[in-house]
Amino acid sequence: MKRTVLYLLFALLLVGCASQPQILSELKSEYITIDDSIRVHYKIMNSQADAKTICFVHGFGCDMNTWEKQFEAFRDEKDLQLVFIDLPGYGQSDKPHVDYTLDFFAHAIDEVLKANRIQDAIFVGHSLGTPVCRQTLMTTAHKGALVDVDGVYCFYDGTETPEYVEAVNQFGHAFDGENCREVITGFVSSLAGKDTPQEINDYAMSVMPETLQYVASSTMQHLVEKKWWPNTQISLPVMVICTQNSGLDPDNKQKMQRLYPNLDYTEQTTCGHFIHMEQPDMFNEKLKNFLKS
Repeated sequence: MKRTVLYLLFALLLVGCASQPQILSELKSEYITIDDSIRVHYKIMNSQADAKTICFVHGFGCDMNTWEKQFEAFRDEKDLQLVFIDLPGYGQSDKPHVDYTLDFFAHAIDEVLKANRIQDAIFVGHSLGTPVCRQTLMTTAHKGALVDVDGVYCFYDGTETPEYVEAVNQFGHAFDGENCREVITGFVSSLAGKDTPQEINDYAMSVMPETLQYVASSTMQHLVEKKWWPNTQISLPVMVICTQNSGLDPDNKQKMQRLYPNLDYTEQTTCGHFIHMEQPDMFNEKLKNFLKS
């Protein structure tokens, strides 16, 4: 009799383990409608009211699957709630003909979190996801912390030269025409570092050039507008992990310190743009330590 009970318990344990998502694609998709008609796709792991929340926000041309290694690293942390979002225009979210501004993206994140009664979070943003997370922290009621993974920045402090402004504007409009796909393909090629694994290049090349032209153009045009780049300090805890491969200025750390007085800063030398994918063990360990602090 005892042996039978043990066998039953063991079988139930195996069933329970099998039911837990092991990869991000196995996690249930959920949707929320914003602005009456735009569906935003997201997923939540370990949904619970009292858990600390990490909200992952992908970069330009990508989707939530860029966070696969982070899902694997944190999925079994029962005191953590993981939120993965496809920004409008990307992934499985709707792709309406609207202005893809930082405010629009922040609004989508705000609505997802409010719908799930999430007040504060650690916002983890890669590339475009960093200014989206900054905008969320600056314009909504959500607080917590920011993790910047090789984030995009435009610096307007009154000392910018006409040449700088022109270069930024040219980049913002580079995605306007019928050659948008070719422009994105060339852009993707510039993101790899000398040690970037081929499978990560393949991922980026398979996803980013598929971005719809009007989404890419609107995203980039609005991203570089001066009004989105006030020199507003965020006094919350911030961790920045960036790479010299992205063409950092020599004083990048000082610039980050001016924006984030409570800063944890790491600068990579050989890594490409997708730091969280290229060096997941390093990144996940730093994120875990940041959560503890």
